[in-house]
Amino acid sequence: DDTRMVPNFCVRSALFGMIQRGQRKVVDKEPIAAIHGLQIRHTGWQLDQADLDVFAHALSLASAQTAGALVRFAAKGFLTGIHRSYGKTNREWLKDSLRRLANSVVEIHLEAAGSARTQSLSYTGPLLDEFIHNQAEHSYFLKCHPEMARLVDAGWTQVPWLQHVQLKTDLAKWLHGFYASHRTPTPEKVDTLRHLCGSNCHRLSDYRGKLRIALEELVYGGFLRAWHIDGEDKVHVFRLPQSSRTVTQ
Repeated sequence: DDTRMVPNFCVRSALFGMIQRGQRKVVDKEPIAAIHGLQIRHTGWQLDQADLDVFAHALSLASAQTAGALVRFAAKGFLTGIHRSYGKTNREWLKDSLRRLANSVVEIHLEAAGSARTQSLSYTGPLLDEFIHNQAEHSYFLKCHPEMARLVDAGWTQVPWLQHVQLKTDLAKWLHGFYASHRTPTPEKVDTLRHLCGSNCHRLSDYRGKLRIALEELVYGGFLRAWHIDGEDKVHVFRLPQSSRTVTQ
């Protein structure tokens, strides 16, 4: 498919953040940086942008089935869907990622703007309700919690998928999802973006350098037409016309 439906709570927060190799850790009810109106706490192994690729594709598979049903799939087809090669290393990585998602518990509270009034939605539970690997049959099963559909319905973005998975850096992928989730992106301070993406850069100047590289990657990848940082340290981005679609209720 050209796009994947990704819940806005995934791309407007640091739930799937910036984790340096070898520094992933277990957290317990950790508050997650997010936009105004969205509150998240996370218990489990920290998640990164590669885990978001897996979660988005899992939601895509589950959406074709009855809500709450077990979805059977093959590792080769799943890895192809997230544009990864079918080898032992990636098969083991996929199982680890699915386990992280199934063992992660999130507490999410969001204010969803409806046609008449603002509606409050809450969810506490795993990102994936169940993950089963049948070693003997080389088959995989997963299940999404039916209540997750309410969060998706409250706001989602059709992310240009091939463009997304071909980006090289986690920061570029996070920015891609964040800006795709806004019909008209508004200028954001560099420090605000550092906070929202979950960057571990302590020096703002270091993050600003990485941000410039990631924004150039989005230009090269055909997502942005141009960008600049103004005198108030606000980032302005100008997207190219594309098929991404954002729905917020």
